[in-house]
Amino acid sequence: MNKEKKKVQVLEVKLDKTLVGYLAGYADGKNLFTFAHEYIEMGLKRPTLTLNYYNQSDENIFREPIVTNFKLHPIFSNLLPEKELKKLAAQRLKIADDNELEMLIGLGRDLPGSIVIRKLTKKEIPPYALEGAVEIEKIEPVLEVNDEEFSLAGIMMKFSMYEENGIHRMSKRDHLGNWIVKTPSITHKHVPLNEFTAMKLAEAVGISIPEIKIIKMNDIIGLPDIKFGDEEYAFAIKRFDRNKKYRIHSEDFAQIIERHPKDKYGKYNYATLANIIKNKFPNPINELNEFFARLVVNLMIGNGDAHLKNWSVVYFDKINPKLSDAYDIVFTRAYTTTDNSIAFNIGGEKETSKLEIAHFKRMAENIELDWKLIERRISNTIKDAKEKWPKLLIELPMHDSQKEKMREYWKSLKPDFRIDS
Repeated sequence: MNKEKKKVQVLEVKLDKTLVGYLAGYADGKNLFTFAHEYIEMGLKRPTLTLNYYNQSDENIFREPIVTNFKLHPIFSNLLPEKELKKLAAQRLKIADDNELEMLIGLGRDLPGSIVIRKLTKKEIPPYALEGAVEIEKIEPVLEVNDEEFSLAGIMMKFSMYEENGIHRMSKRDHLGNWIVKTPSITHKHVPLNEFTAMKLAEAVGISIPEIKIIKMNDIIGLPDIKFGDEEYAFAIKRFDRNKKYRIHSEDFAQIIERHPKDKYGKYNYATLANIIKNKFPNPINELNEFFARLVVNLMIGNGDAHLKNWSVVYFDKINPKLSDAYDIVFTRAYTTTDNSIAFNIGGEKETSKLEIAHFKRMAENIELDWKLIERRISNTIKDAKEKWPKLLIELPMHDSQKEKMREYWKSLKPDFRIDS
């Protein structure tokens, strides 16, 4: 019996240096991810690819291929940039911006987390990585991988860079970026100063954040020839998925819940995320305290954009999950005039002017979490914000017009969260 010939490209998928599996992309749009036999045989010592497979002792679950059509599975699709960043990457790679497989190949050496992608030659492909009756046609290279290509999920213009003597340079093959640099927006004013200020306010009340700084645009080398906002400063944040020796795996909650980037707002609520932490994390109470504190901070700062992709899990020991440091905390109310809601509801409410502590209690009840276990952290976060933020806001570099909007926003909150400035 002759095997059916199909055009296919097969990608090797690693977590840093550990082989995890193979992603086969067929010309008809079908994508097939198969776990490597070596990875399955590692048992509970295997590095975690995604939380849904965490601490999984049943090897049969890993022997079921993951199949999608046209779009990559959210595990991989969420590694790619969005909107303008995606268009920029497609232009640099000379591919269509909806060709996710080719984009993954082109960006595969510097992706978020520790996933590393490499396209295999015909001789390197193990038979089990393909569908049963398939003979591989000659695989023609579709693109050449540039030495300086990287991927960062999200829609803002941001770049993976490394610092050298005070100068920030684009990441390259022999020097991965350990900073994310966000350049000024052409549509929203003063975003770098806004984000730096919001992140510092969060840090002041105990929220764990990476190292951050404001840098001059003149101190950045290698930016693409595109239009940036006409401002002096960019925002830089240290990557929590990199250190000097190796990549550190992480994933966002869109990957965990298996939703594509376009569904990051979706019909969810924060109880969904809290429930995942409660049921799947090895130290859930500590993590839930941090999670609820961040919800309070996002509300009080006026960050309405804490969607699925703005919450991440990190695997510092390669296996066990914990919440990553907070990131993408921005005073979004500076840029909206009519939308006064947060990304998802808390205890059935999304409107910032209606939210009270009672809604947080209701959310805790909904996931069967004893309120007493998180009450002190929430109370202390609110108390610290009310005491520290008015003075700190004066000292931080947010533009004066946005500072005034933040003070007005504070007045719009319910007494539980209202700040007198």
